[in-house]
Amino acid sequence: MVGASSHSRSTLSGLDVPTILGLLALSGVVGVYGTIIGAGGGFLVVPALLVLFDLEPTQAVGTTVATMLIIHIAGAWAYDRDGLVNRPVAAWYVVISMPVALLSSWLLIGRLDRDFLVSAIGVIMVILAVFVLGRPLLLHAWRSSTNDQRPGGGGVNIGDELDPRRPWLMSGGAVAGFLVGTFGVGPGLLTVPFLGQVQRMTIHRAAATTAAAGIGYGFAAVIGHSLAGNIKWLFLPPLVVGAVAGSLAGARLAGKLSERLVMSLLAAGLLGAGLPLLLT
Repeated sequence: MVGASSHSRSTLSGLDVPTILGLLALSGVVGVYGTIIGAGGGFLVVPALLVLFDLEPTQAVGTTVATMLIIHIAGAWAYDRDGLVNRPVAAWYVVISMPVALLSSWLLIGRLDRDFLVSAIGVIMVILAVFVLGRPLLLHAWRSSTNDQRPGGGGVNIGDELDPRRPWLMSGGAVAGFLVGTFGVGPGLLTVPFLGQVQRMTIHRAAATTAAAGIGYGFAAVIGHSLAGNIKWLFLPPLVVGAVAGSLAGARLAGKLSERLVMSLLAAGLLGAGLPLLLT
């Protein structure tokens, strides 16, 4: 086990060499995997920090949120540069998600029982795995919805984006903020199809807008976790460096795998991360 509290000789960074190497290896694998599956790999970091580095659940969540925020900023910038982000939709999505993420990360997570928090994270990951496995049915329903009619008549196809549907966006944002702030689980797997259905976005536009919105509620969650003392700041440099390097390597493989294999890898990763937390 790579212990964060190891008493071996420290480096200038304040972390011992095995811990630095372990964090680099972890985030490198997560970077490769997350790029290949196209959904990030933050959900793997929380259980790994719990099991391999002996962090408290609150610290594992806070450190993961801070790490993924740094990585997601670069991704959202690239999306926006290509003109894929729907800024008004992203703005309405964060109106409620930011305060929810702030309050849940600052005030709520510290009040939850440790064992309950670990089990809840595991349950959420298993649910997301089931969601991924059922994705073909959801896509079929999504495509079938192209026959929906506007109130004034006329078909609405995917890609014919609607003006921001504010109540839906604020409701979805509240759920996203809660998941990120309390459990450190990125809600992209849910937000992308949500925006596709509610706003009639293509998958690429929905993914880009999700990444942009994630900066807002991710930043709020980082502030909350920082105020609560939940972030292991010394862990961030090796985690970020490894994740960026892994993402660059994963990008070379991302387009070479079939969608079915990618979805299988995603479901396996979620189950592999969630089940150990339920069995401990």
